[in-house]
Amino acid sequence: MEKRALIAVLLSLGVWILWFYLFPPQEKTPPLPEKSAETATVQTEEIQKPEISVVSKFQQTFTKKEEVTIDAKYYTAVLSNEDGQCTSFIDKVRNIELIVTKSKFDAKGFFDFPVHFSTGEFLHAKDIPPALWKMQKDASAVRFSTVAIVQKNPLEISKKFTYNETGQYFVVSYAITNKGQGEFTFPEGGVIFSPSDFLGPSMDFDNSYNELHGIYYINDSFEKARKGGGFFSAPEDLKRENGVVQWAGIMSRYYLLIMIPQGFAGSGVVYDNRKHTGFRTGIMVPVKPLKPGETITHEFKVYVGPKNKDKLLAVDKHIGDAADVSKWIEPIRDFMMWCLLEINKLVGNLGWSLVIFSVITKIMFLPLTQRSTESMKKMQELNPVIQELREKYKDKPDVLNKKIMEVYKKNKVNPMGGCLPLLLQMPFFFALYSALINSVDLWQAPFILWIKDLSLPDTIYRIAGFNINILPLVMTGTTYLQQKMSSAEVTQQQKMLMLMPLIFIVIFWNMPSGLVLYWIMQNVLQIGHQMLINKIGKKK
Repeated sequence: MEKRALIAVLLSLGVWILWFYLFPPQEKTPPLPEKSAETATVQTEEIQKPEISVVSKFQQTFTKKEEVTIDAKYYTAVLSNEDGQCTSFIDKVRNIELIVTKSKFDAKGFFDFPVHFSTGEFLHAKDIPPALWKMQKDASAVRFSTVAIVQKNPLEISKKFTYNETGQYFVVSYAITNKGQGEFTFPEGGVIFSPSDFLGPSMDFDNSYNELHGIYYINDSFEKARKGGGFFSAPEDLKRENGVVQWAGIMSRYYLLIMIPQGFAGSGVVYDNRKHTGFRTGIMVPVKPLKPGETITHEFKVYVGPKNKDKLLAVDKHIGDAADVSKWIEPIRDFMMWCLLEINKLVGNLGWSLVIFSVITKIMFLPLTQRSTESMKKMQELNPVIQELREKYKDKPDVLNKKIMEVYKKNKVNPMGGCLPLLLQMPFFFALYSALINSVDLWQAPFILWIKDLSLPDTIYRIAGFNINILPLVMTGTTYLQQKMSSAEVTQQQKMLMLMPLIFIVIFWNMPSGLVLYWIMQNVLQIGHQMLINKIGKKK
């Protein structure tokens, strides 16, 4: 029995390790780009003090503030001639505003799609006074233009937004024309294109589940950047990574904002690593000097939408990885979400839908659970025999293991049988976690009483920054009760099993309440199953 207890404890530790393998907290130290998009090796550079902005001002080319509304199938967007930016973007399917109008930094996260002429300007673009750009519009496009003074040289900059009523994406086209009398050389040999520094919906960005992330695809690899420094170094303001960049953007908890170069690749990625800002990610593009009157153009597809792999692949075959879910979990997660939403159509409450879904999965696993229970009971019956063998062969571990396995084989007992249901439920557990974390359909879904949002911990009070949550305590109690009922002896085995609830309370403490609710239901149903078996056993 001690061996089964040890296996159970090790299994719980293994679940913990596997958890952080599948959903790691990523701390990236991105590297330095070179000016050629053909570089395939990644190098790292820490930049202490980026160069100050090289743009002195944008000329006020228009005097009246104007806006235009774009009404497409999946979104409604409002474009303004103030800096040629998007000031409202609504997901029409769910009626969710994706422009963060007030954040924890008291900043408005408009989709500004700027062009930066230096890394310093990339960090301090919002310090440049806004200007009203000239706006021209037709049936399928809106064009904004202005003149920027860059190192005393006038450059005409235009941004053209092209959209269609049925697509999930739109196109942003940039044109830069040298309006000066002499040749213009770009300060750092190129420009930086970025979409925004915030992405909604508006929520508590201090919550670890709601953190913004920079995302990009470089050297045929998907990367997800998180702010911070190394173990022994303070975080730098700016991080860069060189290589062939196929796309870059920003990820919120539920949505993605991605810029995809069309007909060219970036030479590197740069992102704002400062703590008290949003998460701006930019694509670095090398540009040759411009002769007087010469124009360069760059075009990007832009995806703004949920983390849905099918929608992503419909826009571009390279951005599917941005869904950020393991390949083997994805089909299970999608199936579970379909089941939950179908049940919810009948019940009208996702919390009760989770309860019903827990019962369904318990019934699905009932044959395996029954076999597991029978295996555990047989092992309890064999415990005296095993103890005799341990005493007899205590100085011969190899012989002891062989004799124990012979006893198990003779009595048709699988020592791992008691852990099998837990192992088989792990894919459902991870898939449900992925659904609760990434599916906007479960955002702000209430259950009962104090549980107002199944996608967040069920915090009832906060003391000195520490959340007081109820469901993890209930889960720990039911886990302990379940284990106590499944073991008839108070031995070293029971003491070892006590570690599992303690480990689980640490793992589950700040997890979404919907996930903890599911696990509580599994415990309660298993307790009921064990009580029924014990009652039948007494009658026999």
